[in-house]
Amino acid sequence: MSTYREGEGGGSMLTAFLEVVAIVGSGITAGVFVAIALSVLPALRALPADRYIDMHRRLGKGYHPTMPLMVNGGMVACLGLVFLTPAPARYLFAAGFVLMLGTQGVSHLANVPINRRIQAIDPAAIPGDWDDPRPLWQNWHLLRTALALAALTVNAAAAALVTA
Repeated sequence: MSTYREGEGGGSMLTAFLEVVAIVGSGITAGVFVAIALSVLPALRALPADRYIDMHRRLGKGYHPTMPLMVNGGMVACLGLVFLTPAPARYLFAAGFVLMLGTQGVSHLANVPINRRIQAIDPAAIPGDWDDPRPLWQNWHLLRTALALAALTVNAAAAALVTA
């Protein structure tokens, strides 16, 4: 495996920095989302509705703004690497960008609106016709988890190609 040397085919310090940001951003995102899928979601599904709403609110406070920044940081790094790396790595970083964009899109267009609906419910006065959002939220979460895992995979493969 070669090392980065300015002016040689291995890349620049900027490229190396962006590779780290892309891998860390997609890796933390994938790791957090997998942890939620494997542990947090089953625990939340087991709670009665009032306790679920309260716990969902508490958990959500810890993820904002850190998780969107992680996703966006990884996504922007991937985009930069599309222009700074040779083929075939650039194509993988382009895929990483699209996958991170998809992760962010699912979050903002699906999970966040559900979160807002949950925030608007008074846990002490849950309506009798309450439509439990947990199954839908979980399905969207599993999609964004798969996208984040795919992004991590292609970003790691792209970085390996650049340094090979």
